[in-house]
Amino acid sequence: MVVTIAILFVAQFAVVPLSALIEASPRLTELISRPTWPSLGVFVLLQGSVCAAVVLAVWAWTRFVERRRLRDIGLRVTRTSILWLLLATIVTAGILLGVTALLPATGGARTGQLLFSDAPFIMSLIAVIVQGFVLQAFPEELLFRGMLLSSMRARPVLAVTVTTLAFTVIHLVSNGGQQTLGDHVLYLAVPFGFALLAVGMLLWTRSLWAAVGVHGGLHLGNAFAVFLPQTTNAALSWVVIGGAHGLLGLALIVFALRRGRRIPAGAEEWR
Repeated sequence: MVVTIAILFVAQFAVVPLSALIEASPRLTELISRPTWPSLGVFVLLQGSVCAAVVLAVWAWTRFVERRRLRDIGLRVTRTSILWLLLATIVTAGILLGVTALLPATGGARTGQLLFSDAPFIMSLIAVIVQGFVLQAFPEELLFRGMLLSSMRARPVLAVTVTTLAFTVIHLVSNGGQQTLGDHVLYLAVPFGFALLAVGMLLWTRSLWAAVGVHGGLHLGNAFAVFLPQTTNAALSWVVIGGAHGLLGLALIVFALRRGRRIPAGAEEWR
């Protein structure tokens, strides 16, 4: 668990050399200060560098320490990978948007904005997808629901518990609009809930891509929730959204384990 968290945080420094190069060039800095295709390209490059750093670190750890391959922890592409990714994305984003729409609203517009909000919609959509899936969903799921979860597969209940709690705790430092210590604690309902759903989807589909879809779907849904009326308060939305995802995830986990669906043990068991 310590290695997993360490890899996640250390990988964030992968952008430092690239950022330094950009800042060293006034012309390049000025170019990317506006929402243009070149600036989007730099944005993608920076987010991708963090993702690549995580994949490289996970490969090195599993290859030389655990003596496993990346495909043994779920990193393989099959004919159903895209299907599970899309299905999980739709389910998670749908739950978030549906719950948000049903919550009591003040009628005011949300204060958040999409990335590249002043650019054409397609550019903003690409930025949201890159940040949600490339920077966050894929590398974090590879670490928590891939490497860490599969390393504890002999004790599935303990594996689910440890990975879910570890993933939840690291979000104490997340910036989701929290103002007080109480807000930071209540915000944990969101990562806790979708972490359970990610495991549940993984157990049923036996695909790491389903977990990636759950994670990315939450970020995608959250990005487009800015078009909905503001809920009564942020804390209420965190608890209800996290609870909705968590209940579905817990149900999937319980039913999966009772049906004998275990955490995949090797490349041939991942779908």
